[in-house]
Amino acid sequence: MEKLPRVNLSEIIADKIHQDILEGKLKPGDRLPPHEVLCERWGVSRVTLREALKTLDTKGLIEIHQGRGTFVRNYNRDLIESQFEFHSLLGEKTILQLFEARKIIETALVELATRRITKSEIASLDSILKDMVETVKEGDPLQFARFDFNFHNSIGGMAKNDVLLMMLEKIQFLIETQQREMFEYAHEPNPLESSFHDHKEICRMIRERNAPGAARKMYEHIQHMENRVQSYYKDKHAIAEAESEAMV
Repeated sequence: MEKLPRVNLSEIIADKIHQDILEGKLKPGDRLPPHEVLCERWGVSRVTLREALKTLDTKGLIEIHQGRGTFVRNYNRDLIESQFEFHSLLGEKTILQLFEARKIIETALVELATRRITKSEIASLDSILKDMVETVKEGDPLQFARFDFNFHNSIGGMAKNDVLLMMLEKIQFLIETQQREMFEYAHEPNPLESSFHDHKEICRMIRERNAPGAARKMYEHIQHMENRVQSYYKDKHAIAEAESEAMV
């Protein structure tokens, strides 16, 4: 008999809210109903709802403000829709190809950014690094992934090349949704701290106006991330093989 698929309620709720956004039932700037209302509506726990909202937050569809509520972000409808559809079809080969693309695009962007960045823009990168420090201390991979995205996206904007930035955003969005899982499955003792060190070194090279050095550090950082993904798939294959042998 075939195994029954696992039902993940948080994913179902995230998909439902995502669909409401795409259909225009929820518009940019709209505030979602209070958590207790949504929990009662769908008959789920607060833990399940929070996990669904975290998923949507990571994917850039909503903003969660403590004490104020949850709001729909401004977004590009066509881009969000196509990326979600494509993401569901991604496999191991495509994910690794995306890392190859990032190495090409982001090393070029950081090199341009290092040559063109202003003092105020350097200060904004330093601010993101400070936020990262706090999430490393808290051990929060989801929040760290958000700051990671902001860091790379900010560098892309500071390169002042709209075409390269657009290419980066399409690739980043596809990978961002898996970053939390990559940190959780990483073999390093503290993957968040390791990743933060990479970001700090990239920022140091930018601050020193060392364009080749910044490009090299960016390449190494993306390679570290790719290594985590490869380890993840290696473990996944090993588990699947063990389960297959156990069923024989």
